[in-house]
Amino acid sequence: MKKDRFLHHCLEAEAGRDTFVAHPSSNQEGKVIECNVETGHLVVQTVDNHRHTWDYRECEDLKHPKSGPMV
Repeated sequence: MKKDRFLHHCLEAEAGRDTFVAHPSSNQEGKVIECNVETGHLVVQTVDNHRHTWDYRECEDLKHPKSGPMV
């Protein structure tokens, strides 16, 4: 993911809006719940209610968000 998209996801999450990313190497996707702009990490909650910290460079925008709340 490009840095501008990372920052967009961070701003959306900070504003309380749902924003979702995919992590292709782990084949997971989830809702962004917080960001660390200094380190470039997203804290993501997956469908199974686990939290993961992912480097934004390893993530992609979720192409087809699921309808309704994911978590």
